[in-house]
Amino acid sequence: MKKVLSIFLITCCLTATLAGQELQRKKVGVVLSGGGAKGFAHVGVLRVLEEAGIPIDFIAGTSMGAVVGGLYAAGYSSHMIDSLVKVQDWSYLMRDDIYRKNQHVFMRDRRERYLISLPYQLQFRGKRGKVTLPPGVYEGQNIYALFLKLTAGYHQNIDFDQLPIPFGCVAADVRTGREVVLREGNLPEAIRASMAIPGVFTPVEKDSMLLIDGGVINNFPVDLVREMGADLVIGVIFPPDREQIEKQKGSINEVTGQLWNFIGQGKLRRNMADTDLLITPDVNSFGMLEFQRPAIDTIISRGREAAEGKWKELIELKESLTPDGSIPVAKPGKNPYLGLDTLRINTIRIEGIPQQETSHIARWIDLQKQSVTREELDRMTARIYGSGWFSKVSYRLEGENPFDLVFMVEVKESNNLNLGIYFDTNDMAAILANTTIRLNTSLNSLFDLSARLSRNPYLMIDYSINKGIFYRGGLNYTISSNDISIYRRGDIIHNLGITRNALDLVFSEFYFGNIMLQLKGGMEHFHFFKALQSRSDPRQTEPDNQLFFSYRLNGVYDNLNRINFPTSGLYFAFQYSLHTDNFVGMRNNTPLSVLKMDFYKPLPVNDKFCITPRINARYVMNDSVPYMYRNIVGGKFDGQYLQQQISLQGSAGMELMQNALLAADLMLHYRFSAKSHLYTNINFTTDSGRLQTLFKGDAYTGVNVGYSSLTVAGPLRVELGYSGLSRKFHPFVSFGYFF
Repeated sequence: MKKVLSIFLITCCLTATLAGQELQRKKVGVVLSGGGAKGFAHVGVLRVLEEAGIPIDFIAGTSMGAVVGGLYAAGYSSHMIDSLVKVQDWSYLMRDDIYRKNQHVFMRDRRERYLISLPYQLQFRGKRGKVTLPPGVYEGQNIYALFLKLTAGYHQNIDFDQLPIPFGCVAADVRTGREVVLREGNLPEAIRASMAIPGVFTPVEKDSMLLIDGGVINNFPVDLVREMGADLVIGVIFPPDREQIEKQKGSINEVTGQLWNFIGQGKLRRNMADTDLLITPDVNSFGMLEFQRPAIDTIISRGREAAEGKWKELIELKESLTPDGSIPVAKPGKNPYLGLDTLRINTIRIEGIPQQETSHIARWIDLQKQSVTREELDRMTARIYGSGWFSKVSYRLEGENPFDLVFMVEVKESNNLNLGIYFDTNDMAAILANTTIRLNTSLNSLFDLSARLSRNPYLMIDYSINKGIFYRGGLNYTISSNDISIYRRGDIIHNLGITRNALDLVFSEFYFGNIMLQLKGGMEHFHFFKALQSRSDPRQTEPDNQLFFSYRLNGVYDNLNRINFPTSGLYFAFQYSLHTDNFVGMRNNTPLSVLKMDFYKPLPVNDKFCITPRINARYVMNDSVPYMYRNIVGGKFDGQYLQQQISLQGSAGMELMQNALLAADLMLHYRFSAKSHLYTNINFTTDSGRLQTLFKGDAYTGVNVGYSSLTVAGPLRVELGYSGLSRKFHPFVSFGYFF
């Protein structure tokens, strides 16, 4: 009994001794500075701190330091953050783009047309409007969605001391010019506020404050981590590149680069002097916005190398934490949500729009889901944002698992004037202006106006009504003018000048995921203001003005990952149309029936090389065909000049074809960098007067070779093609997105 009692007393003494040592241990704070993409070096530094066994009791950061520090405080290890960073598409996250799969079918090819977008307000009752500049180039929708996904469980207002590691970050209030310390509230919102780079991301509205990147006032918040209770501070900062500053003397780069030093320079010097161990990764060769994968890998490695260079000092610091130099063990808390991928859901509700309009959200997400994964939450958020109705979409998870899922939306208060530019060697320059106007706060209807200024201008006015989960209908008016040449086997048949007035009534338009079905009727009037006879065919006469009434059924299945050089998905479209000149018939006969089909599917060979077969076909089922509904093949894009036009890569002009037409194209595409592509098209075209004799008709082949580089204004293309139809080589250069 005495022996057992002695063992018990010894154990209690040892426990008390260890507890006393833990109570006497100095607390370590880690401070991570801002620096844009340079901040990925923090990941490498944290990796070394873990390997050295440094206990981290507090962590604070600014801007990218707040991003890395916030995730680390939420329970992510350096290995996990490293993996997360490297798998992200940062070019997507740093903008407000939407992956094509999350856009609605009728909008998927529209967002890429525009170079700039200017918000404006239009008040019809007050009879006034104004153009305003946005508070930032990007809303930060995608990067905030990432923060929401990674911090599930911490969306409610909490004290950041409750995180596995107590955390704090810094922002700046534009309205007062003061530093704002964020140590409680919504964790992802705090991180987003701390990295709201002025002019790049929109500020964060919180209470009465308008918060921007804390780097303008306290880019290295050692004073914050001291206030949190740190006895010793390990700091990571990126000192300015003196050599680069010397080179930029007297330039605009020197002015813009040093603007941030006015407010926070004195505090920066004091905080650096108050740091016990300063780590300075050599990342001066990288810019703040270098978010490409090779640069990220190197930056993380530079952070690790800088920390390893301080290994001796790290071990000495660790040994100084306790009076007897014993090695302390880090015991951070745990994030109970970290391994929770599938979230059980009690209810889903929407905040930010009237209750009677929440049914519109059901067009894009399932409001009855009982469980979601984090990736599904991402997609649901993107689909709501992709509707175009909202300036911001976020969510929060309330309660414990199962959660109440609350989507928070902000209806766009302003309209946008979208501008695009395009140039090619065929039509020279073109400018596109577009705007979408919602006449009231309802999500039911809108006007969409587009105008193109070029050699072939058009004006389009579209009014649409959205009702129910899948339905969309409306009215569309288009007036266009085209000055074009029509060829037959390389010889000009007509130089046509056509003015087209078209009024379409969309009876119904249905959407089922990637599928769109549309039924519409319309009127088309063609006015020929120029039609010259061809020397090769003097029997050709000038067409008369023509008026037609048409009925069309359109169907589209589209899940391509992108419109330019897609590498996954499939596209299939068909159109069946009836054309009349008196609502019921054509030229005192049956209506003109036309069936058109378009199919293509990318087949990736590896991550660089892709083969894309494409088939286009159009069959006019009547013998007597008005000129404006004849088969036309040629040009770079479908419908470039005439609605029925089927593109033919490498062709020199539009060729007139017989009633049954088949055009097949095989594109071999090689991507040798994220923005540079080399490609070739091999095409085959055949036509005949009858469908049953299509493959007995004349056949034509062609080839096209090109290079494309994606720029901020759209793709730059340089091509050289040959068409057996026109029997000539055709060089082609274009810049920008076609519209």
